[in-house]
Amino acid sequence: MDSSMTWMNWWAGADGVVRAILLTLIVLSVVGWSVILYKFYCFNGLLRQEQRMRTALTQRKGWDALTTLLGESLHLLAEPRGAHWEAQVAHAIREKRVYLENGLSFLASIGVSTPFIGLLGTVWGIMHALAGLNHQTALSLDLVAGPVAEALVATAAGLFAAIPAAVGYNLLIRRLRCLMTLAEGNLLHLLAVTQGERHGR
Repeated sequence: MDSSMTWMNWWAGADGVVRAILLTLIVLSVVGWSVILYKFYCFNGLLRQEQRMRTALTQRKGWDALTTLLGESLHLLAEPRGAHWEAQVAHAIREKRVYLENGLSFLASIGVSTPFIGLLGTVWGIMHALAGLNHQTALSLDLVAGPVAEALVATAAGLFAAIPAAVGYNLLIRRLRCLMTLAEGNLLHLLAVTQGERHGR
């Protein structure tokens, strides 16, 4: 390795395995951030809709006033439909939760797997450094600086991908739990409104 190797140009001296590992970690990091930002955008929008629904329900507005909000909320159905309407709405909420959970398991997988992918790059970089010392009669910093830099960058890249994914997953799970609790509470209020409408109150 050239003595001019620095932290800014380590890529030129990295071998194919370390490059592939680092590119994989970069891709996973970008995907993880994309899932986090998109899910927060979706969950926040749905939370606002459910909060508007809660306000309308607590103000005891009639069915006509709730119709527009229903079309935007997790309840999905715009009006009562038959004797089993309540069960249909509850089922629709459960289906919506399954849909909203899409991507979260992948985000959790990123948080769990990327440190080990980075560790693989670290081990490979150290092996590369030791291989550079083979048949050398004198220890030279130039021989190990590049591979050691590769190993440390791989470790940092793995953590950079894993930490946001793990934190984002936990925050999104909490946000989803709050959303579904609010939606289920709204459903109970909604059932009371529809029963009142049916009995002419």
